[in-house]
Amino acid sequence: MTTFIEFHALRSFPPSNLNRDDLGSPKTAVFGGSRRLRISSQCLKRTWRTSEHFRGEFAADQLGIRTARLPEQVLAQVGDELDDATKAGLLALLSAIGRKKAVGGGDGEEGEDGEEDDAGEADLSRTAHLLYLSVQEINVVAMFAKENHERLSKVLKKKKPDGEAIKKLRKDLETYLQEHTSKNAVDVGLFGRFVTSDEFDTVEGALQVAHALGTQKVELEYDYFTAVDDLGEDPGAGHLGESEFASSVLYLYACCDLGQLNANLGGRSKDGRVADDEARALAKKTLPALARAMAEATPKGKKTGTAPHTPAEYVEVVVRRGAPLSFANAFTKPVAAVEGDGDVMAASIRRLALHRDRIETAYGRDADTVARFVLCLRDVDGASAAENSVTSIAELGRKLASTLGSLPQA
Repeated sequence: MTTFIEFHALRSFPPSNLNRDDLGSPKTAVFGGSRRLRISSQCLKRTWRTSEHFRGEFAADQLGIRTARLPEQVLAQVGDELDDATKAGLLALLSAIGRKKAVGGGDGEEGEDGEEDDAGEADLSRTAHLLYLSVQEINVVAMFAKENHERLSKVLKKKKPDGEAIKKLRKDLETYLQEHTSKNAVDVGLFGRFVTSDEFDTVEGALQVAHALGTQKVELEYDYFTAVDDLGEDPGAGHLGESEFASSVLYLYACCDLGQLNANLGGRSKDGRVADDEARALAKKTLPALARAMAEATPKGKKTGTAPHTPAEYVEVVVRRGAPLSFANAFTKPVAAVEGDGDVMAASIRRLALHRDRIETAYGRDADTVARFVLCLRDVDGASAAENSVTSIAELGRKLASTLGSLPQA
């Protein structure tokens, strides 16, 4: 039976604009017939994985890099070991990743779909799209370049890439990466990656992340501001403008398929990636680090003007068999200020705990619970049984790691 690790959190943010839409307004969504403040799952995932709360738990070579600058990274690795002709061939090879044609080889020709290929105008120092790479993968590409320097030096013919030569090199690079890369980066294994090129394999993410959603109705507000020219002699402002902001208690939810994470962090085999002791030990570090990042890391939008550094006041982590549960429907009806004597956070905690207990009882899901850890900073009756309560995020992490270490190996 599949084991899921659920993460639930309630965070109250003061007036801020953490995640903006294309017009600069705070992102929102309609839920239960009312407009709520929202932070997108993409924003949350980047916030968590790049935070010191997460990255600080791992060595640099255990973490991934999302970039289109693979050619730059590999050139920095090889340094002066390759001559100019080989470097030019290497750039032509790497910049072809994800493209229909080699860069510089389109020459205004039409592609297979009848549209003109723009590869000839592309930047040789960039790949066609962002790649989520491990440090090991970047190092292995550099090794491939050194071992195939003679072939790379002959890629350019009359200053244009040889399409057939690049096609063969790309296929060989794919094989070389399969043979010489053993482990995924921690964050690649957790969050996954999707690629449209054959050289790097797609990794199905072990973590599912919901959009953070306000537990109460939201009203967007406007901040009219002026800027004064310090050296100006004329009265009045040197600049006028306005920005939008909002505040709300937000419900955050994510769930991790533990078996998928263990496999993603495992080594390659003829049957794909297989979990091993090293992968399980790494997963045991990864999930407590994620819990801390979820509770403390804050999106960076407008942070210098709002400083919204407010950690979660409620964190619940559940180790559950079978299928995961979200408690978002606790807030189908928006929490009103009159609940909890005006304490919207306490009222949100009470709502979540009541909904959790009812839905777990109704569907027999309390029997699926292997362990539960609750950090609650408000005095709310029913928020957690005494045996599940923890007093700090550090204690929660330690208990979660201990539970993960005691689970039967899948």
